[in-house]
Amino acid sequence: MSDIIAKFGQHIDREIPKKPDSARREMLLGYRAYGMKLKYAPDKRLSPARQYLGAVCMDEHVRSFASPENAAMVSVFLPCEAVRTFGLNTIFAEGFSGYMTGIYAEKAMVEAAEAAGIAETYCSYHKILMGAAYSGVLPKPKLIINTSIVCDANNLTFRALSDYYRVPQFYVDVPTAADEDSVMYVADQLREMTKFLEDNTGQKLNMDELKASVAKSGRAIENFKRCLELKKNTFLLNDITSEMYEVFMTHPLLGTDEALKYSQMLADDLKSAPPKKGIRLLWMHTIPYFQEPLRERLNFNEKCQIISCDMNFENLVDTDPEKPFESMARRIVMSSFNGSAENRINKAIEVAKELEVDGIIYFCHWGCKQTMGAAVSAKKRLEENGFPTLVLNGDGGDRRNTSNGQVMTRLDAFIEMLEDMKK
Repeated sequence: MSDIIAKFGQHIDREIPKKPDSARREMLLGYRAYGMKLKYAPDKRLSPARQYLGAVCMDEHVRSFASPENAAMVSVFLPCEAVRTFGLNTIFAEGFSGYMTGIYAEKAMVEAAEAAGIAETYCSYHKILMGAAYSGVLPKPKLIINTSIVCDANNLTFRALSDYYRVPQFYVDVPTAADEDSVMYVADQLREMTKFLEDNTGQKLNMDELKASVAKSGRAIENFKRCLELKKNTFLLNDITSEMYEVFMTHPLLGTDEALKYSQMLADDLKSAPPKKGIRLLWMHTIPYFQEPLRERLNFNEKCQIISCDMNFENLVDTDPEKPFESMARRIVMSSFNGSAENRINKAIEVAKELEVDGIIYFCHWGCKQTMGAAVSAKKRLEENGFPTLVLNGDGGDRRNTSNGQVMTRLDAFIEMLEDMKK
């Protein structure tokens, strides 16, 4: 299957510079076909929740890619309950680019972005998104909304794409201080964002729908907290792609029926899962789910697996549906990704202790200056707290910036060390 997909990607790469519209139609055919497989013939090794997860995420990607005029382009940390109340789907860099890489189509988009002047060292997720725009593969969205956290690319990509597409943009400035003053400041901006949505959709906000959506977010967050508790003593066969899919549920899809259902299903799967076993890893940052050494060693492996990724527990804060704007604001203000890198490191230590993991993989994604800049400090702090840490360099979006041989050697040595320590 991977060989077929690779050949399809090579064809798409050749098609994009010449016929971007045709390439997009062919990609959508491929995504829809694979979506049918995910829905009706899923991998039986995955639990029911993980099977459902893959199908839902593909549906969201296909809807937004097929009809970007009915979608908002957003940054991954933007609370999207209000966006969806206006009937809009979402496009975010990490999700969109992940799907492009999944069909080996990232090369043409990266080259289109670099030809337009985007630096080679820029974040690959954002570069692929920008390349999709500049190449003509991704038509313009309805509008663009982004926050200031968590990376420099968020402050550059969306402004550039707003200018390129000539679509309106709304920017949510998030202070680094994690206090109630910051929550109130961001909540006021989210109210302004709602007015922006009203002006650009011709609709009026339905406050009851927004409160209901925020209530679903709160219930899903409680379920995800419960899942962390259950993971401490259980083993659930898993793959690394599912950990990346889960970012959809903990971020742009939070507040939907689908995210609530998934969180409930995952908790049920964990309640009936067998006792924990093998090497247990915590992953920090995004995951290059396509990289063969990682897939071979971490997918469906009873001896070693990723228990959780810090992208999926950084915003699990209390929610009050009667105060929807304050609740949405609190998620990003109190996010462990907001402010100093120490916040993120401290949260990783807290969850690593809760999950009783054996080691941590700290992934330095290409172009992510914040993650790479904190690598030395993170490794030191994590290991001081009893968690052996592997700092792994690579790229979550562009295969050309990865080395399978180096990853395999370093990962094997790390797992062997953890096995020896466990003995």
